[in-house]
Amino acid sequence: MGHVNKQRTSERGNVLFLILIAVALFAALSYAVTQSTRSGSGTADQEQALLSSAAMTQYPTSMRTSLIRMVLGGTDISDIVFNAPADFSGVSDLTHDVFHPTGGGAVFQKAPADLMVGSGQGTWFHNANWDIPLIGIDGAGGNDLIAFLPGISQSICRQVNREFSLNTTGCTLTDGVIPDLATATDELNIRSNFEAGDTFPTGDNDDIDGIGGACTVFDSQPSGCFNDTDTGEYVFYSVLLER
Repeated sequence: MGHVNKQRTSERGNVLFLILIAVALFAALSYAVTQSTRSGSGTADQEQALLSSAAMTQYPTSMRTSLIRMVLGGTDISDIVFNAPADFSGVSDLTHDVFHPTGGGAVFQKAPADLMVGSGQGTWFHNANWDIPLIGIDGAGGNDLIAFLPGISQSICRQVNREFSLNTTGCTLTDGVIPDLATATDELNIRSNFEAGDTFPTGDNDDIDGIGGACTVFDSQPSGCFNDTDTGEYVFYSVLLER
């Protein structure tokens, strides 16, 4: 009888040992799956940022095509307006409106929500309040017509600048590749559209990155992204027409 008890005790010990091994293996497997999932998520996020940034840069390209067609058709750049379809009634000559079929015929649209901070769509702004150095004329009358998209996510802003391999020497940076620039001055307001009735700016030839001091990250760069330190927003810009 004593022999049997010893055998059963040994068997119970072996079963307990196997159970402990199984628990340990399950824990290791769970940890591996968790790590794999996290790693996969990071890759997916990077891929999504790449796709989203590509879609964002394509929209100004389509706008640029419409604007060039208007200019070649005889429309002066200072007469071009960006009234939204809902505001067409306020445009005296719709052949000057980028978004009207008799004008540029460009598609008016909001930026997809996956580009933006928060869950809402983004709003594009189009104005000539800035000058991109070494693009077109530098100095008086050299302001470029630029599309701005403020409020994009930091990951999209970072991805854009990485794609363009910007030289950030002399810049104060956020996240290594995003220059910090101030845009507080009224005439440098990026949140403005050149619309019917507005006076096209001719004397505000402010260097878009020169406000940051020694930072010349956007010299000769038709597109890029910066951190507006006055609003805390990440802002994408793309030159539509150089002047």
